[in-house]
Amino acid sequence: MNRKRKGLADALRELFTHKKEKGLLEEHLIKLMEINKALASELNLKRLLTLILDSVIGLMGAERGFLILDKDGKPHVEVARNIDHEEVRRAAVKVSSGVIDKVMKEGRSLLTDSAMDDKSLAGFTSVADMKLRSILCTPLRAREAIVGCVYIDNRFQKATFCEEDRVLLDLFSDQAAIALENARLYEENERKRVRLAELNKTLEERVENQADEIQVIRRVLASQKESLRFKYDYSRIVGQSRAMREVFRLMDIVTDSEYPTLIYGDSGTGKELVAQAIHFNGPRREMNFVSENCAAISESLLESELFGYEKGAFTGADSRKIGLFETADSGTLFLDEIGEMDLNMQKKLLRVLQEGEFRRVGGRDALSVNVRIISATNADLPKLIREGKFREDLYYRLKVMTIRLPPLRERREDIPLLVDFFLERYAGETDGEKREIGQEALRRLMSYSWPGNVRELENEILRVVTMTKGPVTGEAIGELATILEPTVSGMAKDLYRGKTLAEIEKEAIEMALERADGNKARAAKELCIPRRTLYNRLKKYGIEL
Repeated sequence: MNRKRKGLADALRELFTHKKEKGLLEEHLIKLMEINKALASELNLKRLLTLILDSVIGLMGAERGFLILDKDGKPHVEVARNIDHEEVRRAAVKVSSGVIDKVMKEGRSLLTDSAMDDKSLAGFTSVADMKLRSILCTPLRAREAIVGCVYIDNRFQKATFCEEDRVLLDLFSDQAAIALENARLYEENERKRVRLAELNKTLEERVENQADEIQVIRRVLASQKESLRFKYDYSRIVGQSRAMREVFRLMDIVTDSEYPTLIYGDSGTGKELVAQAIHFNGPRREMNFVSENCAAISESLLESELFGYEKGAFTGADSRKIGLFETADSGTLFLDEIGEMDLNMQKKLLRVLQEGEFRRVGGRDALSVNVRIISATNADLPKLIREGKFREDLYYRLKVMTIRLPPLRERREDIPLLVDFFLERYAGETDGEKREIGQEALRRLMSYSWPGNVRELENEILRVVTMTKGPVTGEAIGELATILEPTVSGMAKDLYRGKTLAEIEKEAIEMALERADGNKARAAKELCIPRRTLYNRLKKYGIEL
């Protein structure tokens, strides 16, 4: 009975060669076409599953029907119905799992007049236990993959189904599988559309709230240290987002120590600002802070810059030069882009860190120094180690303490604060009056991904205030920043990537409570929800004040 699935033309030709009355066969084919039309117009997956099964039972005169779909590699009964269009309870134990596995594995339909008497099914205990008789089961194919099967039976009558029924069900199942795939894709797109609409709404509300806060940002910045309750003054580093509060918390710890510190962060995130804050708040604040960009200078020049040189050490060395290590003695040396340093210089730097001494280029005497090293990089140093481009021993010397600076796209809440800060900074360099910024302009700035981070945002604000007059409008941002793509959906994708709606809602509530200093009534008002709803959410998410 089992044979490979034929094409449509071959299947129809086979049907018309059988002895079944052709008038009845034509009637079945007409019904099949009508059913296919109905399937194609139904995009609700749940209703479609029921429609498929009821149609099969009615077309084939089956007692019961089961629609099984593959779920994580295992067959799962999605819908089970009987001839009276009633749901079959406890469906999973009322079908032959052996028949289902065989059909889905082999990808061929199975027809048997009496399953319990069929020798090919003798090994299936479910057949014998349930004394099954007529069974017709055919696979569902989507994109050349078996995604499930349609299983119909009659427990009380033998030979309920014939060969023509098998071919008809094969034809029907191909169309049903296509309809299922279309409905699944439609519902998936609908879920994405609804989720995106919810995210956009949340985002728009957040932008509006932040636009209102612009009027009081100067006061917030002035009291930032007190309100955030950090030990040291980080007022030169603008930010109140959760990500930046974590950075400040780590800085409080790192500042008190004198251990080497490695700062990770993309270009433009403010790594040198963090290094300066650590130094000028720390125990070496009265001594020199010296910095060098390792990527901006060649190996030979970098050695001279760091260690200095003696007169006559090389052509052009007309006098002794004091290097950065000597200049930073008892203070702090900041080495930016440390991942760009070549292996030979890494070896020399490691020696200074291990022994606390070095020699000037061309010199013989070892000089002792006491320098705190703060380094920074935007490179993946462990990867460079695996590639043999960075010394593992130096890496562990540099990263006794580690701080990661988040990119601007991970701290979008800080963009209004940064914009206000830069508008204040550049007011004196333009017409002397601080500009206001409109809500649409702020929305456009917040919707951009900012690959250049805070530095890129600063440059954009400087261009705007230099080239325009009056309040900063959305049109001004759009005209000047031609590389911007101000779409709320793009912003939502970055801002909420990997988060559930529950996580987003919890974060919004926590932020509102923080801004309201724990006052639930004020927080509920800001969130535009009833106070009782807020209490329910606090209980749901386990938020304690």
